[in-house]
Amino acid sequence: MSRLRPLALAALVASTVFAFTACTTAPAPADTADTAPTSLVAADGIVLGDGPIAIELWTDTSCPHCALLDEATGDDIAAWVTDGTITLTIHPMNYVSTKRGDTTDYSTRAANLLALTADAGELDAVLPLYTLLQANQVDADGAPTDADLLEFAAEAGVTADLTAGVEGRTMAEWVQESNDHWLGKIVGSESAVDHVPLLVVDGETFDIREDGTDGERLRDAVTAAG
Repeated sequence: MSRLRPLALAALVASTVFAFTACTTAPAPADTADTAPTSLVAADGIVLGDGPIAIELWTDTSCPHCALLDEATGDDIAAWVTDGTITLTIHPMNYVSTKRGDTTDYSTRAANLLALTADAGELDAVLPLYTLLQANQVDADGAPTDADLLEFAAEAGVTADLTAGVEGRTMAEWVQESNDHWLGKIVGSESAVDHVPLLVVDGETFDIREDGTDGERLRDAVTAAG
């Protein structure tokens, strides 16, 4: 059974205090485990779709604001990838676990699973898996285990056996490289990658407000870009 827990906007915002509706950076280099050959380039992120409109997302699976953004925009983004409207690039970051005092390093473990899935060529499963990982962040009941992560992967449609990669965190170094490559860089409309979530639509930084308008405004932005 999945540990999927519905997200509650009020609970997440009340329990976590971050400035500017984002998880800002803090020193957090995580230990990485053994690595394995990969076709992914950390600086390039995880690329989904081939549409003419480019959307880039800097995100962390331990960031409550990233989970809220996925609630508001995830279905639309997945549909745009599927119908060829956009090319989506996900840049995993992994500093939020340490920032929040999470000793399980869910940021790296969950991003490791996303990278394993992409590296296995199961790109159709990446966005469903991303939503499950965001919806099952560390909370008062604890953190998802490796067995839970493998359940999420199966629920998202992954058919490859990722057990060794999950237990050995074989893409953890890739995740750390992604984090370190982008941290502090200027992207989009002169935005620094010093917080997550950060969303850039065709070179313009999208204004994430968490006021109930993000979904509609992102649809407008994609329409305008098209």
